[in-house]
Amino acid sequence: MNTYKMKINGNEYEVAVKDVNGQNVEVEVNGKAYQVELAEAPKAEKPKPVIARPAAAAPVAAPSAAPAARPAAGAAGSTKSPLPGTVLSVNVTVGQAVKAADVAVVLEAMKMENNINCGKDGVVKAVYVQKGDNVLEGADLLLIE
Repeated sequence: MNTYKMKINGNEYEVAVKDVNGQNVEVEVNGKAYQVELAEAPKAEKPKPVIARPAAAAPVAAPSAAPAARPAAGAAGSTKSPLPGTVLSVNVTVGQAVKAADVAVVLEAMKMENNINCGKDGVVKAVYVQKGDNVLEGADLLLIE
C-alpha cells in the first residue's frame, strides 16, 4: 500500500492506494474508502533485474581420482583471479603439463579480455571454474603442482 500526502486547492489530503485491479483502484482519502476508475489502465512496471549467482561449480578432477578439494587460502600452486569478471574460456585440463606463461583462463572484465597465465610450471591437478562462471578477485581458478 502506498500513502501520499496531497494538497488540492489548498486543502491537504492523505491518500492511501489500497488495491489496483486494471482500471479500478481502491483508495482511502483521509480515512474514507473510495472506488476510483482510471481513464486508462496503468502501464505495467518493468520488472526489476534480479542478479543471480550461478551455483558453485564442482572442481573438475581426473576421472580415476577423487574430486580435488579447494586449496587453503593462499595455498602454493593455486592460480587466482587478479580481478572480478566472467570466464570466457578455460584453456587447460586436469592432468595437462603447463608452463608458467601458458594462458590458463581468459577472463572478461570491463568489456576487455584478460589472459590469466598459469603462473608456474607443473601439472594441472584441478580446475575450479568453467566457461560462463562469474568470479571475484582472488577466487581460485585452478591448482597446479
